[in-house]
Parts: sequence; C-alpha cells; structure tokens
Amino acid sequence: MFLQREKELESLNSSYNSANSTIDFIFGSKNSGKTFLLHEYIKDKENIYFANYEMIPTHFFTQMGNTLNKHFNQAKISGNPFTCFLEVLKLLEKQTIEKKLIIILEDFQNILKVDKNALSDLIKFWKKSLKDKNIQIIVSSCLFFNDSYKNDLERVSNVIINLEYLNFIAIKEFFPEMNRLDQLYVYSLLGTTPSNLKYYNPKIDFTENIYNLFLSANSYLFDYGIRVLKNEISDIGTYSSILHSISKGNTKIGDIANSLDVKSTHLSRYLQKLIDMMIIKKSIPIGDNQKTSKFGRYEIKDNALKFWFSYIYPNLTALQLGDIKEISELIQDEFIRKTVFLSYKRCIKEIIDNKQKEIFSYTPIAIGSWWDNNNNSIDLIAHDRKTVTFVQILWEDKDVAKISYGKLKSASEKFQTSLKKKYILVTKNTFFNMK
Repeated sequence: MFLQREKELESLNSSYNSANSTIDFIFGSKNSGKTFLLHEYIKDKENIYFANYEMIPTHFFTQMGNTLNKHFNQAKISGNPFTCFLEVLKLLEKQTIEKKLIIILEDFQNILKVDKNALSDLIKFWKKSLKDKNIQIIVSSCLFFNDSYKNDLERVSNVIINLEYLNFIAIKEFFPEMNRLDQLYVYSLLGTTPSNLKYYNPKIDFTENIYNLFLSANSYLFDYGIRVLKNEISDIGTYSSILHSISKGNTKIGDIANSLDVKSTHLSRYLQKLIDMMIIKKSIPIGDNQKTSKFGRYEIKDNALKFWFSYIYPNLTALQLGDIKEISELIQDEFIRKTVFLSYKRCIKEIIDNKQKEIFSYTPIAIGSWWDNNNNSIDLIAHDRKTVTFVQILWEDKDVAKISYGKLKSASEKFQTSLKKKYILVTKNTFFNMK
C-alpha cells in the first residue's frame, strides 16, 4: 500500500526527467519506508539496485562489479577481487549508457562501515565523470552523514529527501472499518510503519494484539529495539538505557542524566548519535536557536520503539520466562493514561499543520510548541507578522475547557511578543470529527 509519498515521488521523477545526470539522497530512519518508496519509484524504469551488504568487503564489492557487468552484458570479474568502492566507481565510469539508468545505493551507511572513503570517492567521481554518464544515482541511508560532507552534498545533489514517518491519517487506510479511538490506540502502539501494522489483527482484542506482537518470546516485535540498534552501534547497553529513560518521560538531558546517574556532558555524544540515526529528535521552543537553546527536549520518533523501550526492554527476563502478569497490569494502568494522550496531541498537531490557513485565518511564518524552565508550556504557537495564536490541546469537554482558557492566557503572558494575540482551545471533538 503506497501512501503519502507523492511529493517524494514527484521530486525523484523530476530529477530523473532532467536533461542532465543527477545524484539524489534519501535519509530516513529504519522502517520509515525508504525501501518501499524506492521500489515504487523504479518499478517502470531501468535500474541497478544494490542493497545486500552482509558479507566481507572483497565479496561485496566484487559482487557489485559483477552486477554492473551483467547489466552491460560483460564477463564476470576475473583475477583479483574488488576491495573497495572506488573500483566499482571506476568500472561504472567505463560503461556506455544510452538510456538513462537509475543506480540505487540503499543503506549506504553500511558501505561506509567497510570503506570509510566511499562517500568522498563517490562525490569526487561524480564531479569528475559520473555526472556526464546519463544516470540518476540515488543514495539512501538511515544515518545522517558526517557534517563535514554537508556542503559537498548540497553542491552535488539535485534532491535531498528527509523521509519522516507517515501521518496518523494513514492508519485509516490500513483499517478503514476501525473507529477513530481504536485507530488512535493502534497508532500509539505501532505508529504508521507498514511493516509493523501488517501484523496487527483488527479482528481480535487490542490487548491480545499486544501479546501477539510484543509479549510472546516468539512475537515479531519481541526484540524490536535490539534489531533497530544493533546494525549501527556496538554499545547497545548505553543507548538502550538512554532510550528507556526517554520512553519513561525523561525528555530533558538533565533528567535523563539523573535517571542514569551520570553527568549530562557524558550523554551528549550518545544523544547526537541517536539523532543522526533518526531514532530520536530534539525539539526546542518556538523562537529559540537550535544550537544555543537550553530548553531542548528529546523524543523517540517511532511509537513502536517507544513502547518497546518503555515496557519490553525492562522486562525482557520475565517475558523470556513467560511471566507476563506484572507487565500486562502495568501496560493496562499506564498506556492509555500516558501514551495515548501524547499520541492524541501529536495527531491534533498534524491536523492543524495540514489546515493552517483554515484554522488561523492566515498563513503562519512560524509554528511550534513552547515551554520554559518554570513549567509554563503551550502546545502550539503560530504567528505571521501581525498576529500570534496560542493553541492548547485538551482531551476534556467544553466545561473543563473554560478553566484551561484562563491557564492558556496566563501562560501566553510569559511568551515575549508585541503581536495581536488570539487563542484556540482544541477538544477531543475535533479529533473524533476530523476527516
């Protein structure tokens, strides 16, 4: 099922239809849909697809060379095996390509593990000769490349796509007969990753699905967190502890450090690595500077991963022994109260983001959440050059909303602005009535 990737397809097709050769980059976390997007894009185009890197370098690079030779009806490589990516690029350089050819380099971060010069060699060869070869190279990665390559990437690339998870409305496409509240539960548990959603059975109870997906030692997602981490890092224990802390509500670096009994400075490189892997994101209050803000908060992007680190990770031993009573009670007690409400807020923000002009009566030049160090917070603030709108998202009905309106006005006084102020309270009726 192909959903919500029309803009990305349009960008790739526009690059393909360019008169010149192009090199494009797609960044997205594991399970964000990179592979599905690429398969959809190339299904009616001539292509060479490289993806399997689970072998020693000499075997893999030689296999890449043989794949190229096979496509161009040439003999297999004989003699010395290829030992680096540069040899593959030199072989590609020799080919005559009449009809535009797409070359997919999926999970390029794995090539960099065995050949640290692969990206710099690709950029050099692109500038030298590959840009004249009538090709479209698409590089995908679940890890952002080192900042030292940032300027080069921007100079040589035609398209750079940062692939986010699908919006909540994708759940309806998977389960069209499911009511909105149950869709929210599924979203809170699994997010919108198709590879996870396909295992959810709408014909059985939600709690039974949790057991089948996570709690049984043989379930598909029982080792989900380990699978996500192990391919990119070796110190899984430290990263797992950090993710468990974030999943339990410690979103500030100081709180994470306190929960792990370490200094905040010790965590910086680990948090940055998780950001580079697109597993977590760092949010700052609207109006703050990304590099200098002292109010950063960290959040796990994948709902299924958040659930795993919150409930499965700390209980792996008991679950392996088949003891599920305690964790089942914990999930029933906490999940709806904590996780579902946070997911509901995220869904409302998606609705607002997609209907900005309709909701605010103007097109904002900036929109985002806001908070300070004194426990003041506002779910969304949007503004243009004349008006600023403060939005609070509530689950409660209109009677409780009257009280919250006063709190919203009070909190808005802490936000420095000279613009005309407007206020919006959103209740659950918005969510249940949205289309």
